[in-house]
Amino acid sequence: MPANAANDRVALLVLRAAGSAVLVLSVILLRVFPARPVERNVPGFTSPIIGFELASTPEHVFGIVGRPGDPRRDEAVRSMDRGNRIDFLFLLAYPALYVGIALLLSAHGSAPRGVTTLLLVLSAAMVLGDALENRELLVLSGITDAGRMLPGLSRLRLFTSIKWSAIYVASAVAAVPIWRERGWWRWSAVFFGAAAVIGACSVAYLPALEYASWALIIAWVMTYVRGFR
Repeated sequence: MPANAANDRVALLVLRAAGSAVLVLSVILLRVFPARPVERNVPGFTSPIIGFELASTPEHVFGIVGRPGDPRRDEAVRSMDRGNRIDFLFLLAYPALYVGIALLLSAHGSAPRGVTTLLLVLSAAMVLGDALENRELLVLSGITDAGRMLPGLSRLRLFTSIKWSAIYVASAVAAVPIWRERGWWRWSAVFFGAAAVIGACSVAYLPALEYASWALIIAWVMTYVRGFR
């Protein structure tokens, strides 16, 4: 078997495994995480999970998981913590999609070596940022003193920025060589690119991160299906 054909096969196997893991874990996380905040979400967000990731004040945290003494708080914290522990598996799965994309583009000669390397580095940054983010979320959910939250909230914003920046920069980097591919998968570049552009708008309007994730989901699904064809 020629080297490029063997590399193509490896890339497709990675996409299938990563996509399957993302699909299964997404279903589990949707059932485990709280469906709505206890009081209110961070302004502009609909998902309490993403809102918690991007919380910047104690009021944001209490709005999502409940204030001390609120009878709904214990269950909200349990659900949020359970989901964030499972997310340690999810944070390995979705970066692996970008690894599979990098390998596939490299096997097809659609991306130069530098682009492939950059995608692999950004995938590692997603894992690191998300893991550190989860650690802070697990700590913050158990704190009831607003003053003690402030250092953790500062670290959370840093780690969350690393994760989301890596995701959307990788999406932008991948979009161009994907557009050079033959066949229907090239159209996923439109959604990867749209996700990157909308995600960049979060600099001015933070909830754009959540809107960008909708385009990203479409791109990921198309990439997962590509792994079987």
